[in-house]
Amino acid sequence: MDVLKLVRNPRITRSEIGGEVLLHSVNSEQIHYLNATASLIWDLCDGQHTLEDMETALRASFAIPAEADVQADIQHTLESLVDKGLLLPSED
Repeated sequence: MDVLKLVRNPRITRSEIGGEVLLHSVNSEQIHYLNATASLIWDLCDGQHTLEDMETALRASFAIPAEADVQADIQHTLESLVDKGLLLPSED
């Protein structure tokens, strides 16, 4: 999965309530709660950030052990967000 080709679905609205991030699809009644890590990854999906950029941002924002395979965790999160229709392939 090429991170540079994934972008946020424009039919998804993002809101914060009490410090929690909620994504709502305008096409359905579904609401998705994102934890802080998934929220940061989703926010970085603009077609410009690389997997390495995302890893750097996560390591800067959270206490992550040096040996942690952050890129694998990011890939897993991206796959989940794509499966739920929250991210789409870029048309570029």
